[in-house]
Amino acid sequence: MLKSLISSSSEEEKANMCLIAEGDKESYSSSNVSSCASLSAENYSKLLEAFQETHGEVNRLVLSNNCLKELNNWLEKRVKTLAEELEKSKIDFENLENHCKNFSHMCDSLVCENLERKVHYLVSTVDKLSKGKFNF
Repeated sequence: MLKSLISSSSEEEKANMCLIAEGDKESYSSSNVSSCASLSAENYSKLLEAFQETHGEVNRLVLSNNCLKELNNWLEKRVKTLAEELEKSKIDFENLENHCKNFSHMCDSLVCENLERKVHYLVSTVDKLSKGKFNF
């Protein structure tokens, strides 16, 4: 019986110690939970604020990117158009240059013919005048 009493008191003591330990554990856990909850709320609000800032920046960058893409597309089309105009202008310039060369040869021959006629006219006029002087 003494053995059973000791055993039962020892068991009670163990049970009491477990209850005390559980109580301490619960109070420790509940304080941890409440401190974790406050930390979680702070962390959540910080994370939410960081997310909102990042999201706002992303939206701004998306708009900027879209505008720049449109501008780039317009500029690429404009460059293509200008390159085509440049090629056309080069061809037109070469054609005009060839035409001017041909025209200058024609002009030279026409000018020469006109000058030859004028020289002939002047020579004949001088002859007439000089004959006329001798006739006096």
